[in-house]
Amino acid sequence: MIRLPRWNYRVIILVAVVLLLIASQFRFFSPIRDLTRRAIGAPASMFDSLANRLSASARILFAINDLSKENAELRLQNSTLEAELAKLKSVQGENETLRQDLSFKTSRSDLHLTPAEVLTFSPSGLYQAFTINRGSRDGIKENQAVVSNGFLIGKIHSIAESTAEVWLITNRNLLTPVVLTGSQTIGLLSGGIRGLVVENIPLDTKVAIGESVVTSSLEGIYPSGIAIGGVEEIISSKEEIFLTLRISTPTKFGDLTVVYVVSS
Repeated sequence: MIRLPRWNYRVIILVAVVLLLIASQFRFFSPIRDLTRRAIGAPASMFDSLANRLSASARILFAINDLSKENAELRLQNSTLEAELAKLKSVQGENETLRQDLSFKTSRSDLHLTPAEVLTFSPSGLYQAFTINRGSRDGIKENQAVVSNGFLIGKIHSIAESTAEVWLITNRNLLTPVVLTGSQTIGLLSGGIRGLVVENIPLDTKVAIGESVVTSSLEGIYPSGIAIGGVEEIISSKEEIFLTLRISTPTKFGDLTVVYVVSS
């Protein structure tokens, strides 16, 4: 069998391609030309569609990644703003407290106020008391009144050299003589499960809701006229021979950080 040189095959293939190109220009070759175009076009169209889908998927993935980064940045900014807002509110609250304390000190020039920090609260909810960082070496004495924002919050119960224990007016074991400013009637304030109440008010006393309640100097413990709160409601029954009043106070005892010990 005669073998043609390798270059002859190349010439034959080249001639065939040229003949096909020439033949494709004639009308009788149109079916073959169309079939060839469809054969080549279908895969190309599929490839183009696949490429478009892959491109769209890639764009979605990049968009999701960008959104994730943006969301993380927004969360960080939100946390920072919340921290700054909390700090501003804390400073605002401290400024308001100082303003009220200064106003009370100005209005009661007859009293000396010794500032003290609250160290610890009593672990028992029933035993309403806390410890301050002032003691006998600071001139603190038992039964001295303790105020915050111009309102009575309790009295010194016991003292050590550098600390003292304060009983709150919400303590059920503490009885505080008070005066209803409208009728000038004297009663006893105490705490307990009913909240702050004033008892021993004569039955015929005309009591107004919202009437101010202040300290009385009756027992010689408290200076007179220190605000405590206002009458919220009358809670005694008709059968009782004395009125019992529930008292509201603006003081948030659990939020106390700085208080003032009162001395004449």
